[in-house]
Amino acid sequence: MKTACLAIAAAALLGGAVSAPAQTPGYDASGCGWYIILGCSKNLEAARRTLQQLGGPGVGGGAGSQVLDTSKVGGFRPGFYCVADGPYASKDEAGSVAWVEAVPDAYVKRGC
Repeated sequence: MKTACLAIAAAALLGGAVSAPAQTPGYDASGCGWYIILGCSKNLEAARRTLQQLGGPGVGGGAGSQVLDTSKVGGFRPGFYCVADGPYASKDEAGSVAWVEAVPDAYVKRGC
């Protein structure tokens, strides 16, 4: 948890964008995809700092990292800003990305 909090704090420094999922190749036909959650906060700026600390929006396993407003993503608890890598087309694909080395608390979650 401490690592995730540090990651969130770092992301806010660079001011990454907050977004709802877009239609990208990682989505299935229903518009859903799998995300690697790297940390969440009730504070947008803290989530942005975490994203930046982790390398910014371009870093990740190919899908790219971003700050998600969970109020705009089905399957997520509303009211948070989560740093996420994704979306990926499958849980296995998302789970194969090695974020746990940088963020031990990272986990995979589906969102629409």
